[in-house]
Amino acid sequence: MREAAPALGSIHTRPALLALAGRYGLSILGPVAVSGAHFLASLLFVRDLGAAEFGIFSFVLTVSAFAMSVTGAGLVLPATQSIVRGDHATTDSVFRMAVFATLAFAIVLVLAVHASGAPFSHAVPLGLFGAVLAYRWLARSRAYIEGRQIPAVLSDVIYGTVVVTGLGFLEMTRNATLRLGGEVLLLAALASLVPFGRHFFRVQWHGLRHGKLRDYLPAFRTVTGWSLMGVALTEATLNAHAYLVTFIAGPGAFALPALGMLLMRPVSLMQTALPDLERPAMMRAFAARDGARLDRILFEFQGALALALAATILLAVALLLFKPALLLKQGYGLHEAVTAAMLCAAIMAVRSVRTPIGLMLQAAGEFKALARLSAWSALVSIIATLVLLLTLGPVASLGGILLGDLAILAGMKPLARKARDEMRLALHA
Repeated sequence: MREAAPALGSIHTRPALLALAGRYGLSILGPVAVSGAHFLASLLFVRDLGAAEFGIFSFVLTVSAFAMSVTGAGLVLPATQSIVRGDHATTDSVFRMAVFATLAFAIVLVLAVHASGAPFSHAVPLGLFGAVLAYRWLARSRAYIEGRQIPAVLSDVIYGTVVVTGLGFLEMTRNATLRLGGEVLLLAALASLVPFGRHFFRVQWHGLRHGKLRDYLPAFRTVTGWSLMGVALTEATLNAHAYLVTFIAGPGAFALPALGMLLMRPVSLMQTALPDLERPAMMRAFAARDGARLDRILFEFQGALALALAATILLAVALLLFKPALLLKQGYGLHEAVTAAMLCAAIMAVRSVRTPIGLMLQAAGEFKALARLSAWSALVSIIATLVLLLTLGPVASLGGILLGDLAILAGMKPLARKARDEMRLALHA
């Protein structure tokens, strides 16, 4: 018989709430620090920079998030499997690949930022910031894999502290420019690597010296290749508007959609950060054929994201109702800002449901199915976004992202039921 999911009412009991708080407390502290820092940076830039420069900054955050997703698919997934299995050769190969990936990210990000309209003096610190942030994702994820939450949380807190302090200094001295802001972000990303300590960098150095490409290829064929394809297609589903609006209508036109995403930044970062905690737990639940544990993890994960979404929407409503001047100093229309915020809130609501389901499917090894599903949803998202952009404008283009998210969620649900049924059959075989 199928194990029952936790009863809805059980989550409202005090012990359940305390357990949920204990499970996510430290994990949430780090994302809150990073999210708060990015929110402050975006708030400062939306007030003090022109629409084009704010659009470039928002584009950098979008592309940096994509780089972190590539790191997760190409490096974190095989690293998780190799550490769980004790496969030191694959671990070494992953860390060797990490160095080359970071260099590639730096080059590509600098060129992408420059192509979006920023001079090289601005593009270099912003591009290097994104590359270091992507590399930090590997270090952060490894800490979670090894059960060392504290270094990961300290890394987030240090990053947030340096960003807030640096940008606060720029604001007080009236030197808030895109170039100096990029340099502060780069400094913060570098400083956030310190908590991972000498052990992590010894592992990195050992992997760089002894890792071999041939040891990485089996993981690439079975896991990473399909996962990277899924990430690329998912990026097209989730952020087609960022690329299409920026390169068709210009970075200034991307400012309003970016403002909507800015208001949803806290829950967005939670959706990105919490999988590092839950991925190893879900993999272990599948390995043990523990359906009850898997259901509990899935339920608590979705519950945490729902709470984060509710808090984020309340904050957005408060800002738009009572302090709109904090966001709209550069002349953005309130009506357009509210429309963008509502569309972004709908997008985040769908993602809060589908992110835990997608992570469960990754833990089940359904990388090929996810890649095929991502191809379909990417097609929906790109076509819908382009049509809405050309007919109704940049803010309406967010509707294409919403349609892509709904398409991928609709496809994930039967896959999730199938994976869960296969676990039940294997348990009783």
